[in-house]
Amino acid sequence: LAMVCVFIVTLILLANIPICLMVLFIVTITLADIIGFLHFWDITIDIISCINLVLAIGLCVDYSVHIGHAFLVAKGSRREKAVEAIATIGPAVFNGGMTTFLALVLLGASTSHVFVTFFKVFVLTVLFGLFHGLVFFPTILSLLGPINTVDESTCDSVGSTSTDISPASSGSSTPARTPQGHINRGLVNEGKTKETSLENQWVGAD
Repeated sequence: LAMVCVFIVTLILLANIPICLMVLFIVTITLADIIGFLHFWDITIDIISCINLVLAIGLCVDYSVHIGHAFLVAKGSRREKAVEAIATIGPAVFNGGMTTFLALVLLGASTSHVFVTFFKVFVLTVLFGLFHGLVFFPTILSLLGPINTVDESTCDSVGSTSTDISPASSGSSTPARTPQGHINRGLVNEGKTKETSLENQWVGAD
């Protein structure tokens, strides 16, 4: 049920089905890694660990959703968009994981089973979430990520339209200057003719 909620919320916010499916895949892998590593960390599957695992879904999805959103916003090829996503939002995701880890450090010294389970589950959530969000997910996006072909076709059409219009505009502007030049020359010649006639009248009067 929690995974269904993750898919619905990411689909509403990202509005991209391939990215939502990839985020769901990353979250599933992260949970599988956490559950598998808990066995080697002497944590059994009980009510406390199950509650912590449900809470871990809300944390591990955070690392991959930000990368997916940054990938959608970025421009260029798959590789360029993946690199830009890491460069723009990667440091913020890493800082979020580190602050979460620092908040859990004090629980490691506890002797209570509840606190120890909480510490181990969420430490694994941070570690695997950062790895899958900052390393594995960008790799998948660089290979299989969606490309926004609509924007590229629009840019190409705008570029071709501008190149088609520019010669026509330059060609139309050249003839427009010629009549204007003839009109100006005619006005100048007419003014000179009037000045000459006035001078002749003054000379005749003298």
